[in-house]
Amino acid sequence: MKHTSRVKDYDGSNKELANQVGDLFYDSMSEFLVYLAQKIRTDGEKDHARGRVKLATELFACSDNILTASKNVSTAWKICEPYVEEWLTNNGVERS
Repeated sequence: MKHTSRVKDYDGSNKELANQVGDLFYDSMSEFLVYLAQKIRTDGEKDHARGRVKLATELFACSDNILTASKNVSTAWKICEPYVEEWLTNNGVERS
């Protein structure tokens, strides 16, 4: 089993990690959520192959919900992107 309680090479708490992910531009956050959903789906497929159907079912539902969240965040980005780009331009800030 390779699951852990902490993110490898990350010294902050899970709460701090959530805050840092939450501070991403929404298009980047949406992309991150897609990758997270894919990883959870892959885990579910492996558990399904091991006969752990109930666990796999929950992981598939989790993956689907994260994909829905990704779509919502992507929509939020489309709404706020013009304001973000305007703010960056007006303040001489390059997007990193």
